[in-house]
Amino acid sequence: MIEKQKKEIIVTPINIGSFKLKVVGTSPMLQEKMSEKVMEVLKNQMEGKGKDKKTIKDFESEVEGKIWKDSNGNVCFPAGGFKKAIVEAAPYLDGFDKKLARSIVIVGDLIPIKYSKQLINKTVGKMSGITKAPRPIWRPEFRDWSCELNVRYNESLITPEQIINLTKLAGFHIGVGGWTPQHNGSYGMFTVA
Repeated sequence: MIEKQKKEIIVTPINIGSFKLKVVGTSPMLQEKMSEKVMEVLKNQMEGKGKDKKTIKDFESEVEGKIWKDSNGNVCFPAGGFKKAIVEAAPYLDGFDKKLARSIVIVGDLIPIKYSKQLINKTVGKMSGITKAPRPIWRPEFRDWSCELNVRYNESLITPEQIINLTKLAGFHIGVGGWTPQHNGSYGMFTVA
């Protein structure tokens, strides 16, 4: 009978660091959350139910439906939006790639946003399809906004200084919300306080 040798498995611990990062908007933020009404229409289409009859649009309630809010009714923005911006900005920093930027976690689901003023941003866009007919676009706009991000990261791969630099680049090149620099706009830009 042959005896099998037992191998010792050594698990290297992951050193997880964390810190808080204050982000300050350098341009107004536009929010574009998909409203409950739009989600209901899409659900009905997917289930093969008839199309809703066309109704007169209530733009102001539509704007209200595009705002991210937590269970207490506070204005927020998804943590994933900040994480995505940081990951997309990684190639702008020498020696970084998106894989390395994924060693950062923005803790939470919705990040509370502080702001000085809320407006309705009214603009005209184009319909999809052949006609490209003009259509009004109304979105909630938040001025002088800021928030605090709880950041966790793998200390063996990235430093807090690099995360701060990535966040600054994300705020300038990518942005969060609607009509950002990444999408030919200038909204949703931010920096680190």
